[in-house]
Amino acid sequence: MEKLLAIIGMTMLALAFLGGGQEPDPVPVALASADASGTRDSGMQIAGNGSASFTTARAADGHFYADVRINGATSRMLIDTGATSVVLSRADAQRAGIQARPGEFTAIAQTAGGQIALKPVTIDRMALGPVDTRNVRAMVAESDLPVSLLGQSFLERVGTVEINGDELRLR
Repeated sequence: MEKLLAIIGMTMLALAFLGGGQEPDPVPVALASADASGTRDSGMQIAGNGSASFTTARAADGHFYADVRINGATSRMLIDTGATSVVLSRADAQRAGIQARPGEFTAIAQTAGGQIALKPVTIDRMALGPVDTRNVRAMVAESDLPVSLLGQSFLERVGTVEINGDELRLR
């Protein structure tokens, strides 16, 4: 019996890693439902109009990037499903009209490269093509980031984030 359970467990593990030859199911980022006012259960505004979608291809470095409009200014961002928040470089924040002065970096984050100081901000409007929303929690990094991160404080407002092969789609 233990041998059978071990074989079943290894088979399930192999199917999970190999995909079992089936198309992957979309991965829901936020499970909260939208009500008639266009907000999530927590009062957060959803991104898009319910039918809008955005698709991007995997870059040569293995990551997904997008040109994101932040308060009307466009910035190239890394789509990072593992980042808790949108994190802007100082240059991208400045381009979007978000000021960050010394002494305002009151939050600390632990990254693979060490600790960085952050300034909590709220972005008035963010959009990835037709997928847009307002009042997004974000952080501005005190140290110079090579690229801004599009993290969960935006992605949690999207109904579905789906990676299929070398393509990422938000709906």
